[in-house]
Amino acid sequence: MQGYKKLLLTASLVAFLIPVVGQNTDSPYSRYGYGVLNNQSIGVSRAMGGITYGVRGLDANPGNPASYTSTDSLTFIYDMGVSYVKSRFTEGNNTQTDNNGGLDYIAMQFRVAKKLGMSFGVLPFSSVGYQFGTQETTNNLSTTRTFTGSGNFSQVYLGLAYEPIKNLSVGGNVSFLFGNTKYTRNISITSIPSANTEYALNKLTMNSLKFDLGAQYILPLNAKDHLVLGAVFSPKVSRTGKIERIKNDINSSGTVISGDTTQFTGSDAHADLPSTYGLGFTWNHDRRLTVGADVTYQNWSNVRYSEHMDDGMNKDDRFNNVWRFNTGIEYTIDPRDRAFIKRVKFRGGLNYSNSYVNVQNDLGEISGYKEYGATLGVGLPIRDVVYSGRTSYININFEYRSLNPNKTNLIREQYFGISVGVCINELWFMKNKLR
Repeated sequence: MQGYKKLLLTASLVAFLIPVVGQNTDSPYSRYGYGVLNNQSIGVSRAMGGITYGVRGLDANPGNPASYTSTDSLTFIYDMGVSYVKSRFTEGNNTQTDNNGGLDYIAMQFRVAKKLGMSFGVLPFSSVGYQFGTQETTNNLSTTRTFTGSGNFSQVYLGLAYEPIKNLSVGGNVSFLFGNTKYTRNISITSIPSANTEYALNKLTMNSLKFDLGAQYILPLNAKDHLVLGAVFSPKVSRTGKIERIKNDINSSGTVISGDTTQFTGSDAHADLPSTYGLGFTWNHDRRLTVGADVTYQNWSNVRYSEHMDDGMNKDDRFNNVWRFNTGIEYTIDPRDRAFIKRVKFRGGLNYSNSYVNVQNDLGEISGYKEYGATLGVGLPIRDVVYSGRTSYININFEYRSLNPNKTNLIREQYFGISVGVCINELWFMKNKLR
């Protein structure tokens, strides 16, 4: 067992040395704001439509820090996931597909005292990854514009939860948000081979603290049923980052003939995060059936974002307030049975939200998009009978997501993803007795 623990700790340290959680988007919509935002659900919650606020006692759940007290005093939970994503983009009769993936998250959870639980880990916050271009011809001059973007923001979190009274748990996370995003633009006159190319790069670097507060109340209904009510609040973060802008003129041989580099900090580099309010519940029946739902509101209308990022938007039309709805279910035939199939966990869910960013089409119209998603998953049990009798799981999740723009002449995006997570539930804190 000691070697097993050392292996897990080594894997965790290696993962934390990775500078970012793997970039996992090719969406052209990641050009705007902080890119594509990642849902904070992991493992079990991800397969259940992304619900987190009322989820308790299933696995690690950083989506509501109050859930950390659900781990008993002898248990250590280690959860790690990776994903593969295939994206399909449709614009008129044109279709393009891309592949992506990488490390998703790492989370650990355990008790530190009788009524005190702890969790820490690394989670994705947002991702940027796109490449597209346009061609224009005016007065016999053909111009090609190419746009590319890359980078992401990740968060390392530490959370505590406390049970002040029976059936009530409160908790909080403090997260260090870090990373950078790069946006480039190349403009070249293709009808004149000797013409210079204009190159521009805008890079946003951000380091910030983010806070999340949560509460859960367990309401017993009868001997086999109970209801978990959950709530989460994240206050607005008013921060500034650092913006680096580079503009170069490059001749036909690839030599920079003139250039300019400018840096913006302070009030010229606002990088706020919105306040978030969330409510949710789960109903649990006899450890076999869990059904739940979440509703989330994010106030993006008061978020400041630097105009020096040159995204073509202004403060009045860049962001939208977000409503997100998630619902999910988990079913096990009989978690107490020795038969493998009866202990497999079957999961599914649905979700919907509007976009936090607006985009602009070829006609100059500015609007957002709607996002619809569906998930399916299974939890395959791995029982360590010899050492502890605890049950660990390999969680396999399938996800479909569709981004439908509100205006015409915009790209429709479909996302097909598979993620695999290993949630190890181990008996780490039992003291050996001398005989």
